[in-house]
Amino acid sequence: MERGIDPRLQALMTRLAEGDRSALHPVFAILWPVLRRFTGRHLAPAEAEDAAQEAVVKIFLQAATFDPSRSAVAWALGIAGYEIRTARRRRQRRREEPADSATIGARPDPAPGPEEAALARDLETTLEAALGVLRPEDALTLRLYARGARPAIAAATFRKRVERALARLRTAWRTTDEHP
Repeated sequence: MERGIDPRLQALMTRLAEGDRSALHPVFAILWPVLRRFTGRHLAPAEAEDAAQEAVVKIFLQAATFDPSRSAVAWALGIAGYEIRTARRRRQRRREEPADSATIGARPDPAPGPEEAALARDLETTLEAALGVLRPEDALTLRLYARGARPAIAAATFRKRVERALARLRTAWRTTDEHP
């Protein structure tokens, strides 16, 4: 189980996935601070709050799709990560900042706490293990995509390669023995 995270979360998410509505409040009570800290490290305070709220809504809407054999925290942080990217894209579309200033590593608070650092190390270890079983071309494509870089190919071609590589990464992630 993830360090610093309430060990009941996995069982509560499983109950929620099975339709037990009494698990809603306890899941929220455990996940909210985790999601709030995670989004707060990547977005401005107002945006972080909104992204965390959107993540909670999506977690509860998609609870039936939760796979109990997977890590509940990793699943929730994946949804929150998507909300962070959405908030950044929304800001770019409104032209509130130049496109290159929304880098992956930009944080209002550069010093994560010990809990966040441990969780990040565990997630990175699992991600590297999953990337290690992919074809080298897929791993390279995903690394370029994560850096915001693109090879000298058509944008649509690169998007399709990213889509396929992400699908293969999801499959590899599910089969990785070590969960973050």
